[in-house]
Amino acid sequence: MTLSKKYSTSIIASIIVVVLAIGIIFQGSTAETLEFDPTVAAVNDLEIEATFHFVGFGDLELRTFSVYQQISGFKKGEAVSFKLSGLAGIDKIGLYKLSDKSAQQRFGSENDPINKFGITVEIVQNEQVLHEFKYKECRMEDYKVNTLFDADETFSGKTKFAIVDLFVFECKGYEPNTPLFEKLVQLVKEADTTSTMDLVPGVTWKEHKSFQSKGFKP
Repeated sequence: MTLSKKYSTSIIASIIVVVLAIGIIFQGSTAETLEFDPTVAAVNDLEIEATFHFVGFGDLELRTFSVYQQISGFKKGEAVSFKLSGLAGIDKIGLYKLSDKSAQQRFGSENDPINKFGITVEIVQNEQVLHEFKYKECRMEDYKVNTLFDADETFSGKTKFAIVDLFVFECKGYEPNTPLFEKLVQLVKEADTTSTMDLVPGVTWKEHKSFQSKGFKP
């Protein structure tokens, strides 16, 4: 690689760092700006939390994705890919810049750090992580923007339209995890080993605080 190409790559990386930083700074205002809560329509109050881990300039946490769909990767040896979709907003400005550069293929080698970021997707309920997916060495495979509307109702002004982003990612692999299950197993083990001498008279070991956790009782 020539000096001019190295310099160009450095400039591109610097630009992305800036826009990602802007996205991080403004992500907290997105819900107020759009007047939209992505958990309102979710059954059981589920929430999607996606964290992008970029080598060299930190994490970008987004909670405004309404759709998470794993396309492939469950079977051994199968390519790993998944989709994230949600309302367009300033919190996603870093991903927009990444999609621009990915579409124009200006990053060259796949060993470039910007093409090997990690992504953690969590399914959350009542502040507890039900299921977690840790993707490694990811790149943006596709990006589309779509407008959702209610036919004549939207054009007559009775309802509003929504501009929605759809991001598709491909990764080298992923690690699924169920942290709440591991926590419950540990709590049961602790309850099994609780001495009856430690219990208040009339209280069984299943009612002991070491067995119970927030939001879960036997």
